[in-house]
Parts: sequence; structure tokens; C-alpha cells
Amino acid sequence: MKKLATFSHVFWNSISSFTYYHQVVKARFSFSFKYFLMFSFVLGTLLTIIVSLTFVPDVNQFIRRFALRAPALFPNDLVITVKDGQLATNVTEPLHFPIPLELFTDTPGVVSDQNQKYLFTIDTKAQISDYKNSQSLIFMTREQVVIPDSDGVGFRVYQIASFNEGTIDKTIITKLLDTISPWYQFIVPAMIFILWFTLTILLSIVRLISLSVLTLILRVPAYFMHVPLTYRKQFQIGLHALTLPTIIQILMTSFELYPPIPFFNSIVFLLYSLVILSELKRKPAAPVLQKL
Repeated sequence: MKKLATFSHVFWNSISSFTYYHQVVKARFSFSFKYFLMFSFVLGTLLTIIVSLTFVPDVNQFIRRFALRAPALFPNDLVITVKDGQLATNVTEPLHFPIPLELFTDTPGVVSDQNQKYLFTIDTKAQISDYKNSQSLIFMTREQVVIPDSDGVGFRVYQIASFNEGTIDKTIITKLLDTISPWYQFIVPAMIFILWFTLTILLSIVRLISLSVLTLILRVPAYFMHVPLTYRKQFQIGLHALTLPTIIQILMTSFELYPPIPFFNSIVFLLYSLVILSELKRKPAAPVLQKL
């Protein structure tokens, strides 16, 4: 509880008291770095909890629907064969696999043939040029597989000959689904961990890299303002000064407010730091710091 109280004290003063930075200057670098680590941990954990509450129910619903309905998506009598660099089926073509809306909702609407989108289509008599009119994400001809390009405008072509020869039927699909089904329970925990790791660890590293550059920029005004601080000490001040711009950025993102100003968060940090430097020109207050 004492550490939490100390963290709350440092957090509040870092965003609300310019005079507090006189004490930061006299503190050890490790004090400020431990504050930054704790701030990153608390912020990342809180954001993970908030974001998880929005997507976990939907993911659980999707997993439930997938487990129940995915086996029925592959026709019982369909056999797809890849041999000698060519693809063949045992059914009438073109063979369309619509986007499985039933995996995303319990009440999928009726889609007309004109508006129907397909996950993939197999037509061994078609040409690559038929891809644009196929309304399909993946289009398979006798010798090619066509998928959209990353820009969403063009497309990429892969030769069937580059794939392993073999046969795909209902039995193989069923075995595959049975093999992966025990892993369903780990999907949500894995997603939450990845989200936490991104928001806590990776973003902290990004902030430190950004702070190292911004500290170099602040060396110039600090020199002309006659504030005798080393790079290390200015970096230490930045570990606290990052708090307010980070909170502002999160709040603006939450309310979908995106100012049309490049590097807005960095500008806020620089302005906030300039006010701190102005304060540091004054006579420092007596330090009252607690250990984190």
C-alpha cells in the first residue's frame, strides 16, 4: 500500500505541479525510472482490462459458433485434388464458398446473388482475368490461385504447382478441426497477453526511444534558458513529463479526437517540458521524495 500511495503521489505531482520537478532534479535516476516502469505497468494493465471487456465476449461467441458450425461449411461429398500442378474437383463448377456470416452472428441476413461475396471460388475452366468479376477473396483456377494484393487494388497470382500434391475432403477437414479444437480455450488468454504485452512493454520501449530524441531537442532551449542540466537529468525529467501527454493522447483516442497536427503528442510534451524548464530557473523547493 505504501508503494501504491507513493506512486499516486508522484503521478499526481508529475501532471499537476511544476514546482515538483525541482525535487525530481535532485532525485536519483533510478527513482524516476522505477516510476516510469510502474506507470507503464499500471496504464498498460488498465487499458488491457478496458479493451478486453469490449472484445472478449465477441471472440468467445465467435469461437463457440466456429466450434459448432465450421464442420458443416465443407460439403460432405466434395473432393479437391492437386496433382501434376493442376487442381480438380468432383462437383459442378464454379464452386462458391460464401463468406460464413453464420460464424459472426446467430441471425445472418439473407444476401441476394448480386450482392453475395465469396470467401473463395473454384473454377477450373476460368482464367485469371475472371478474378475481378468473381466477387471472391480467393479465386482458384486449374493452375493458379489468385488473391488480392496488399493495396486492395491489384492481385497476386500463385501457381498450383507450388503447392504440395494431395487431396482434401470432408474427412481431412474434420480431422483438422478435431486437432485444433483443444486450442480454442487458449485463444482469448493469448489475445489478452499479446494486447497487454503490446500496451505495456512495446509501447514503453517506443516511449523511451521517443523520449531520447525529444530530450536532444530540449537541449537547445535548455541551453538558451541557462538551465544547467545534463542530458541524463533532462531525460529523467522527461520520464515524469511524459505522463500528462500520454494521458491526453489516450483520452483523445478514446473519444476519437484526432487533431490534424502531425506529432501532436510530441508537441504537447515539448510545450509541457518548456514550462518545466522555466520553473527550474527559479529557486528550488526543499525535496520531499519517497522511495518507490
